[in-house]
Amino acid sequence: MIEKSKKISEFLVCEHKNNKRFKNLTGDLKPESIPEAYMAQHYFHESAGRGSLGGYKIALSSKIQQQHHNINQPLIGGLFKSEILFGPQVLERNKYKGLGIEIELAFQLSNKIREFNRKICLGDLEKIIAKVFPAIELVEDREANYSGLDPLSLICDNAWSGGLVLGEEILDWDKVNFSNLYSKVVWNDENETSAPVMDADPFNNLCWLLNDVKSRNKPLEEGMIVITGSVLQIRPGLTGDKVVHKIGQGNAASIRLK
Repeated sequence: MIEKSKKISEFLVCEHKNNKRFKNLTGDLKPESIPEAYMAQHYFHESAGRGSLGGYKIALSSKIQQQHHNINQPLIGGLFKSEILFGPQVLERNKYKGLGIEIELAFQLSNKIREFNRKICLGDLEKIIAKVFPAIELVEDREANYSGLDPLSLICDNAWSGGLVLGEEILDWDKVNFSNLYSKVVWNDENETSAPVMDADPFNNLCWLLNDVKSRNKPLEEGMIVITGSVLQIRPGLTGDKVVHKIGQGNAASIRLK
């Protein structure tokens, strides 16, 4: 399994460098199991040339998405530290083969994460979470055809992690009633759209992700950033787009694509 996983990662690194369109892995490169796919992702992290991991992202977090792709759990990808940015950011659209924009809540881990050698539960999160931010995820889907997407191929390709832009910290997050919070998004000159932050089930997803990462012996370190699913449907990011994600009265994350 190790040799095959290395071959998969080598193939994907080459595809990225040559700006190839995403396609499901086939033949000798087709992963046969979730563990094999995550092993390939591990080698991708090591050989992609994008630096060390600074956190993790979740993909296919909703039950509807999972049913559509015939899986029974979300998927996880790594966020490279060099690609976690604080907004506002002006980004070059042509750096991405295919770019999707997702509206996220981001959690920064505290030093308490080191203390947990058992399963993490909701009641542990007050200790584990150091900071909370509104965020905009950059999804590098490499112009994929979403119809017929193979989830195991998606895992191998690092769940299309393309980076993250953080807004201002939500102060005293542990005193905030998240059930009353909305993610408000303004896209160019369009009318504002909004959705309840809790629609993405961020805290339960955070527990699941942390436990899954721990089970695979991947690093969980103080300062890492974790995102847990978009509250709004993914949208393509086009040259000239300006996107602002605001929670509450402030705390905005924003990007402009040039």
